[in-house]
Amino acid sequence: MTTRPFDLGPWRVDPARGVLIGSDGETRLEPKLMDLLLLFAGSPGRVIAKDEVVAAVWKGRAIGDDTLAAAISRLRSALDETKGNRFIETLPKRGYRLVIAPADAPSGGSETESAALLAKGRAALLVPLPQSLAQARVYFEAAIAADPKVAAAHAGLADAMLAQHVAGQGAHFAESAKAAAQAATALDPGNAEAWALLGAAILLADRDFARTDAALLKAIALDPGLARAHRTRAFALSAIGRFVEAEREARRAIEIEPLSFVTRGDLLQILLCARRFPQAIAEAKRMLQRSTQFADAWSALGWAQHLSGNDPDAVDALLEGVRLIGTADTTLATLRRQFAIGGFQAFCAAGARLLEQPRMMFTPKPLDLAMLRAVGGDTDAAFAALEEAIRINDPVTLMLRYLPLLDRLRNDPRFAGVLARARPVR
Repeated sequence: MTTRPFDLGPWRVDPARGVLIGSDGETRLEPKLMDLLLLFAGSPGRVIAKDEVVAAVWKGRAIGDDTLAAAISRLRSALDETKGNRFIETLPKRGYRLVIAPADAPSGGSETESAALLAKGRAALLVPLPQSLAQARVYFEAAIAADPKVAAAHAGLADAMLAQHVAGQGAHFAESAKAAAQAATALDPGNAEAWALLGAAILLADRDFARTDAALLKAIALDPGLARAHRTRAFALSAIGRFVEAEREARRAIEIEPLSFVTRGDLLQILLCARRFPQAIAEAKRMLQRSTQFADAWSALGWAQHLSGNDPDAVDALLEGVRLIGTADTTLATLRRQFAIGGFQAFCAAGARLLEQPRMMFTPKPLDLAMLRAVGGDTDAAFAALEEAIRINDPVTLMLRYLPLLDRLRNDPRFAGVLARARPVR
């Protein structure tokens, strides 16, 4: 995607300034529409499928056909197709294509190479597996090498590094992601996604709420419909105990992405940390009405029921969550038997032992083990797991002050040291 001005029919397109220049003056394009136009200008005459458009312009975020069609319509209106100039053709069930070839826009060389690498990086980033995340980072790094002035490539690199950090592939990725996001915002101050990524990176690397919030509010001002910015702000607010505001941001993200389980899972975490257990139960049940296959919703439901004093129902929900990750029926029966014999504490201790067994497709997070061990009564093992969570800089360690499943550890003299090493958000 070029950043240099080029001609398209009667228009002069200036991507850096985000404007169309015509005989009657300038028309400013919103960032998403400029991204759309640059995508089409990079491949004139080629049919670009809807999935490719979404991956390139919305970073793979789930959007409806109506959202995409409305954006195309606004772009056509900005180009003033009503005056007889036809720019964009819709091919039903196939996609879209630009029917006027741009002049002066580069059709080869480093910028085209960077755009191709950028598209590959975004596609790899949609698969949340370690190898795919590493592949995405390599693509984005290559895109930057091909053309260092493409802000989207730096933003993509920040996105990949943050994903690797969250996946536990390296605590150093947060600092590197911050540098990449800073480069993206410097190259394109109007890139809302880059500001949201910068906010997330500052939160994880520096634990600085004020700077985090400034970046996220900038992202929201540029694109109020950017769910990622609202989700990250919800997490940042909850990390400093401002749960009412955090819940508001999480619900705004759900309004934007009502079908996203991840977004609804964020709200569940906030409700649990805010100790609003009845509300967490209700929200988890609403999620499960949409799909009974979401293991995290069963888990949240189970913990909320336990914290509300309803251990039998808690065990049923937690076992369903464990079943969905591939646990054998015989193991489930053993866990249920442990509850019948020794109560919820014995059930959690057995659950921790289960998660620590070698598995091919599922690696438990140390913080999950810490909470199970804490509830299961093995304090030393719980603290050892907490130390490991801090070592890998698990983002959820920002919530240590509020996680209710760690309550049994709070009076232990070791907890203050653990909390300090987790570097709470300030």
